[in-house]
Amino acid sequence: MISIQEITTKKGMKQFVKFPFSIYKNNPYWVPPIIKDELENLDKDKNPAFEHASARFFLALKNGKIVGRIAAIINQYEVEKQELKKMRFGWYEVIDDIEVSKALLDKVHEIG
Repeated sequence: MISIQEITTKKGMKQFVKFPFSIYKNNPYWVPPIIKDELENLDKDKNPAFEHASARFFLALKNGKIVGRIAAIINQYEVEKQELKKMRFGWYEVIDDIEVSKALLDKVHEIG
């Protein structure tokens, strides 16, 4: 069973940021982010991009284990100026499982 959990705590955000390490740990070409920098980049109180944008962060869990992540992002300034309802997603990482991928993308679609 796949469940999608919205991140609302610092502990959850750390899990969100660290998840790719489990996927790419054996990939010699992967350059991991600096965890502290990534946490600050995604912090709504520290990143000035969030003055005009909002983001929601999600983890996918399967049998209690984190198996994917995604961020749903809306740039309010862009939406207002273009008069177009739209959103983006990013920080998308997932194990090789189409159902997990579908659940995460469905969550973003549900929001925007």
